[in-house]
Amino acid sequence: MDPIVMTTELEPTNPQPRSVKKFNISQSNELTEAAYSLSLQAKRVLWLCLLQSYREPNREYYDTGFTVNVQDYEEIFRVARQTASSDVTRGINDLLSNFVEFHPKNGEFDVRKLTWLSEAGAKLARGIWCLNINEKIMPYINGLQDSFTFYSLADMRKLNSTKAIRLYECFCQYGSTGVFVTDHEWLCERFKLPETQRNNFAELKRTFLNPSIEKINEHMPLKASYKRSDNGKLIFTIVGHEDKK
Repeated sequence: MDPIVMTTELEPTNPQPRSVKKFNISQSNELTEAAYSLSLQAKRVLWLCLLQSYREPNREYYDTGFTVNVQDYEEIFRVARQTASSDVTRGINDLLSNFVEFHPKNGEFDVRKLTWLSEAGAKLARGIWCLNINEKIMPYINGLQDSFTFYSLADMRKLNSTKAIRLYECFCQYGSTGVFVTDHEWLCERFKLPETQRNNFAELKRTFLNPSIEKINEHMPLKASYKRSDNGKLIFTIVGHEDKK
């Protein structure tokens, strides 16, 4: 599918700031553990779709249509209007051209690959995009299952690295137990890490784990440290702190 390019002057607006402090984003543990690589802009577009679900309590779970407003992106993520316009376009293009890979513990398949979106349309002058999320992905992101990961959008907007975001999502999943155990191979596969990090654990530490955890510990309510055991397991210790506003 050819990428969509949006170059237009947006209609003037009188933005009313929207509070995101009260919004907790939720996604299934299956999605937290899925294999995919999305840009920061694409993750944020997905969050805007989730916020729309929360603001519409009577919304039916099988309704896959969402409206993404450039103004919302601008206000929530605190960027300039032109940056917001470019970011939303890039995020939607990324969702259109990528897929998510699930590794079910039960069922017919060992691996399931699903596209994120089935359609995207733009009302250019108004700065509005109309998206249809793949109906088979909806159960993983719309709060219909028991095993879900929750985190605050007010916190997540403080992170500007998708790898750090994904790592923090894992910490949120295991925050109640205080321990997240995985290994080098799992991180590389699920996070779609580059070959340099797949082939060299020291490089993984230097360019991914250490800077990500440093950023998380600086800005986020959950803090983490890690060690590598003699058998190669990565053991993350997670501690919760009062949210910083």
